[in-house]
Amino acid sequence: MLQGSKNWHRSPAVACAALLMAVASLILAFSTDSWAQDEAASPEHIMSHGFDCFSCHAIDEEVVGPAWITVANRYHHDRSKTAYLAAKIRDGSVGDFGKVPMPAHKDMSEKLATYLANYILSLNGSLEGAPKEYKYKSLDGKEVTAAFPVFETNQGHQVVTKDIFGGFEKYNSYCFRCHGFDAVGGEYAPDLRKSLDNGMSKHQFFVASMEGRSSKGMPGWAGFFDADELNQVYEYVDARALNLIPPGRPPSRGD
Repeated sequence: MLQGSKNWHRSPAVACAALLMAVASLILAFSTDSWAQDEAASPEHIMSHGFDCFSCHAIDEEVVGPAWITVANRYHHDRSKTAYLAAKIRDGSVGDFGKVPMPAHKDMSEKLATYLANYILSLNGSLEGAPKEYKYKSLDGKEVTAAFPVFETNQGHQVVTKDIFGGFEKYNSYCFRCHGFDAVGGEYAPDLRKSLDNGMSKHQFFVASMEGRSSKGMPGWAGFFDADELNQVYEYVDARALNLIPPGRPPSRGD
């Protein structure tokens, strides 16, 4: 999923992964219902089911792009900015909120873009605060701190959380093709545990994953994973980087 190795080159396995992503994207595109262009549906439903907005944005926290509350605050909730923001949604944008480009959405009608722009400008509230810290002992006995819960108790037994297990399933269904099973590194892509250990931030992880690395044959996962699903993958990989869970299937509530 992520760039970080000079030895990462195109291969049949990488090409296969890219082809699978392209097919999945076509299926999603053709299965989009007509309501996706109709503002009769709620903005959140359109953004999550009709388009890929929630792959890179959230209402109250930065993902790949800014929180929508941040966007609303930047423009002072001024409805005279609706047309400007709608154009950004349809035409794409870069530079207003950092260096990561937002792709164009030419398949979205001007009417719908205006509807979503009005919704974004209407948002108020506080941004999500700093994550709570969770203290654990690693498998080799070291005290480590995670920014998310890794374990919970189920019927007297310690199991991983639903999000960690979800990340394990997604990683070992998709990411393993290049990065190796259990996030140990693969022949074609780097060990993601080392990427995080070497200072890759959560935001950088999301940007690389959602955008992809076309020059390296890595597909972008925006539109396939939403932010919550990619967050599960991130938490699983980080838990492995912290040496909190061993290789293999972690114990879960479903056991």
